[in-house]
Amino acid sequence: MDLRRSLPLLAGTALLLLARPAAAQLRTCVHVEPGHGDGEALARLVKSEIDRHPTHRAAVEDCQAQLTVEIIDLGPTEKWVNGRINTQVPYRERIGPDGLGPAVQRLLTIVLANDPLILQGPEANTWLNRQRRALERRSAMHFGGEFYQLVSPVGGSFDTLSGVALTLRREVSALHVGARLGGALNPGGKPDQLHMRMQFDAQVEAALYASPNDNTSLFASALVGLVHYRFAGPATLDGAGTTGTASNSGLTLGARAGVETMRTADVRALFFVQVMFPVFVSSDPDHGVVNEWVPSAAAGAGLLF
Repeated sequence: MDLRRSLPLLAGTALLLLARPAAAQLRTCVHVEPGHGDGEALARLVKSEIDRHPTHRAAVEDCQAQLTVEIIDLGPTEKWVNGRINTQVPYRERIGPDGLGPAVQRLLTIVLANDPLILQGPEANTWLNRQRRALERRSAMHFGGEFYQLVSPVGGSFDTLSGVALTLRREVSALHVGARLGGALNPGGKPDQLHMRMQFDAQVEAALYASPNDNTSLFASALVGLVHYRFAGPATLDGAGTTGTASNSGLTLGARAGVETMRTADVRALFFVQVMFPVFVSSDPDHGVVNEWVPSAAAGAGLLF
């Protein structure tokens, strides 16, 4: 696999995962008819609920949509909140014992999702949909760096490489998705023995926290990405005593586990172990420098901002 051709595809996948919540939102003007209630309070409630939706945001000018919300009072025990976007058929939600706020929330979930400019209907309330909506509405972006020590079996022995990585993630509650770029080097190595000089990784990651609301939490994640190796050693096909270098790139799968602490602070710390398994065999058919499957394991620490 050509790393130069595959890396843009991986980067595009990571950007789609991380940037989706930033999609354009329709500017929506709000008109309220509070009946006997407080019109300003109702308007603030409606606008705050609009801003929680990924498709709309409250505005006062250059509006792309007009939302009307009306309180209908039919007596002490029967009150309704009525809503309509643009000229669509109104939708009505009963104000139950839980109060006006939850009723407005339920109303706008239906009304905004059926805006013809969005063409989106109500979704099944599955765990995946709840996590996606949470990523869109309440997620936080974090940037960070990592230092790690990598160990890999090469040439009948174990090579150790020191590495650094840059990370980017979007997180909400127990879930985060992110991207990682890392590089590890081994400047030493005997020229007459096969060894790994460099390993470069570009990965996307999905992780779950065991205790998302605590200051310290265990986590586990799955990774998929591209790896690029650089080897050096004897070139067996070029004759006795000759040495050479070889490079290989391809898809790799991995898993990570660790602990993250200071989660309530502006700067977090994490400690992790990680294993990576390439789905290809590294080979050099021209010079015979390498012909091995090369997994790796790493341990490290990092900071998140």
